[in-house]
Amino acid sequence: MQYLRGWTALKNDPAGWGKVGWGTLFILSSMCIPAFGQLVLLGWNSLMLRRAVSGQDSPLPRLEFDFDYMLKLVGAGIKPFLASMLWSMPFVALMMGGYCCIYIGMFGMLGGVAAGAEAGGEAGAGVGLGLRLVLMCLAFVLRFALIIAANMIMQIAVLRAEITDDVGAALRFGEVMTMTKMLMKELFIGLLVMQLVGMCVAFAGIFTLYLLLFPGIVVMQVIVTFFRAELYRV
Repeated sequence: MQYLRGWTALKNDPAGWGKVGWGTLFILSSMCIPAFGQLVLLGWNSLMLRRAVSGQDSPLPRLEFDFDYMLKLVGAGIKPFLASMLWSMPFVALMMGGYCCIYIGMFGMLGGVAAGAEAGGEAGAGVGLGLRLVLMCLAFVLRFALIIAANMIMQIAVLRAEITDDVGAALRFGEVMTMTKMLMKELFIGLLVMQLVGMCVAFAGIFTLYLLLFPGIVVMQVIVTFFRAELYRV
């Protein structure tokens, strides 16, 4: 797995940084026309993925202000957008239910600490506090595991929608889960690498007073797209 294959492809494209500039403008344009710029970039990512899986890394697909071409990109980008939105809904509901359980448990533990303090003094309060800390640690681990699992499945669903240009391919539950299981190791390591890259982009944005944040997001999308191409290759 070449987890940073996208970075190499971007550097090898003579017009790569110009395309990053156009991508930045499309992101900013969404402030005026909601979602339009994001859909253009998602369509660009889909074209990039299809070329990458056939071995054509550079140059990246063209990205410029061409209205007819932009509409074609929107048509290609709406499939992975719908795939990610539809797959995120059950995970969002599950996360909200998990948070409710965590809060109920925390309030219950607070009551336990108070009751323990009243019944057993400092020793009882210490036991109650210890149980609360254990619950919080377990909740954090469960939340992290759920986020990783959701991201794994989401990557596969979006990959299938992008490469087939068909939302239906992303909604075939059994096939999506089978692919996810097959690529479990590559997905887990790759998502950790993507998290580190994302942190670098965030720090670059903060340290430059957000000047490099939006270009960094475009670069991040290129890296993630080629990561999906590597998953498909495997």
